[in-house]
Amino acid sequence: MRKAACIGFLALMVAGCETTAVHPDHAKQVPISDVHAFGKQRSLDDARIVFTQDAGAMSCFGAGMSIYLDGILAAETSQGRTVKLFHAPGPMQLSIKNNAMCAGGGQVGLLLDLRPGYSYQVRGYRDMWDKPSPMLSAPSPYRYTE
Repeated sequence: MRKAACIGFLALMVAGCETTAVHPDHAKQVPISDVHAFGKQRSLDDARIVFTQDAGAMSCFGAGMSIYLDGILAAETSQGRTVKLFHAPGPMQLSIKNNAMCAGGGQVGLLLDLRPGYSYQVRGYRDMWDKPSPMLSAPSPYRYTE
């Protein structure tokens, strides 16, 4: 019985490290001081990337993530926050890494082929081992007007 309780507790702890998706409309904005590059639209053709970090205080003790576009630090987030970034159309790499010294602290990327004037939603989450992962999320890329 005691062994089963220990296994159950460990399973709960591991599952508790996973993060929970936050819709960009319900997330707080990243402060402007944490946006280092790509924060302003330079051309009507620029693609928009809406990056939202999941919530989950158990995951990596609530640490934020650094977002890189083509190897350049674009912004730093924290749990449950979102940021809008702009990039010229064409192929580009979005990479993220944990801001804290957590397990899985390496940089992980996602290749995107950006279309002119389209918006892309990207979710930054951590798996049960605290490894950061970016993923294109719903809705599918669409033409934006704002």
